Amino acid sequence: MDFILDYKWFFLITAEVVFWVCAIAFLLLRYWFQLKKLSIFVFIIFIVNDLWIALLAYFDYQRTGEFSIYQIIIVIIIVYAMTFGKSDFKKLDAFIKRWVAKKRGEPIDKSLQPVKLYGKAYAIQEWKQFALHFVVFIIVHIGFAIGVGFSDSLQQIPLSDFFGVWFDDESGNFPFNNEGINKFSQVWLIILAIDFVITLSYTLFPKKK
Repeated sequence: MDFILDYKWFFLITAEVVFWVCAIAFLLLRYWFQLKKLSIFVFIIFIVNDLWIALLAYFDYQRTGEFSIYQIIIVIIIVYAMTFGKSDFKKLDAFIKRWVAKKRGEPIDKSLQPVKLYGKAYAIQEWKQFALHFVVFIIVHIGFAIGVGFSDSLQQIPLSDFFGVWFDDESGNFPFNNEGINKFSQVWLIILAIDFVITLSYTLFPKKK
């Protein structure tokens, strides 16, 4: 186990490569080669690989006794797989089906064609995606609060100064009792804010054909 944890980043990167290789292999075996039983075996490897990633985070926490960037990245990977990953996999599934049909000269099912949205419909789609992003952000931060707890100085900071202290705190121990989590949270909040601005722009300036 010490060997695995000493090279934990290697095993994490390898697991991510296996994740995408298995995803593509599953679809190709299922649609191009028509080997559905073999594709199920690949899918099992796909699931076991996700469990392995989760175990890496657990073992790392058992060894260090504290939350780290390594564990946070794994949490994000798992959260992505459970949220945005599902829709992305559906898109990949439809793409492989279209590709196989095109290569074989077969008619492409209209339901597999990507639907292009414009105007209000596109804005609504973007707001739904932002809402999902926001919900994931909140859930993960609730997990941070449960896992490491809030900073002792949190109650002493006025709400109007909250974000200023969050980004200016030199010790890195605000608002959670973990510097790594706070740094990660700052970056994610900036990304969330950018996502909000981009989403809002599609309402103010609707996408045209």
